[in-house]
Amino acid sequence: MRTMTIQITQRQSNVLAFIRARIERDGQSPTLEEIGEALGIDSVSAVLKHVRSLEAKGRLTLEPHRARGIRLVREPDPMDADTLELPLIGRIAAGEPLFSEVRVDRRLRVSRALFRLRPDYLVKVVGDSMRGEGIFDGDLVAVHATPVARHGQVVAARVGGDRFTIKRLYWKGDMVRLLPNSPGFRPIDVDPTEDFAIEGLFAGLLRGS
Repeated sequence: MRTMTIQITQRQSNVLAFIRARIERDGQSPTLEEIGEALGIDSVSAVLKHVRSLEAKGRLTLEPHRARGIRLVREPDPMDADTLELPLIGRIAAGEPLFSEVRVDRRLRVSRALFRLRPDYLVKVVGDSMRGEGIFDGDLVAVHATPVARHGQVVAARVGGDRFTIKRLYWKGDMVRLLPNSPGFRPIDVDPTEDFAIEGLFAGLLRGS
């Protein structure tokens, strides 16, 4: 069975290649400043954003508070087709949307058979608005990363640019509504003027991990 890999951008590929070359040459990873200088990236914060994205996509890890704390992740064994190693990248709201940033809390190795779609990452559920879907507070939801979803699917969505929530998608013409499935919770009507994006589809869950 072929192993699927989360796509990275050309810039992220350049960053990863430079890190790999420096580790092979020097036996240690470069600093963020050295990466920026070598690749013509003006700010350390921009370099850090690329490194964090590579971490979320499973290509490396970043040890906090260390100048040379980047570590490359071992390439997956193509023979190990029955398990997946998924990053847990924060929290998702089953209630009012949560402000969110991408960070890798830890990695979990799980059975591929648990999921209806091939998941790319896990997020921890906060809230009870999706209990009717069998999604409870504290569950780890698996997300299949895609910007495309159909009416009626359960999606991970970003509202207002940086608020992350899981709901059932109601889409009719220009109207987008995110529907909870639990008493006491109201739908979220997406304002056409605010940023809105489908981050992925619900692929399954791990209970109370």
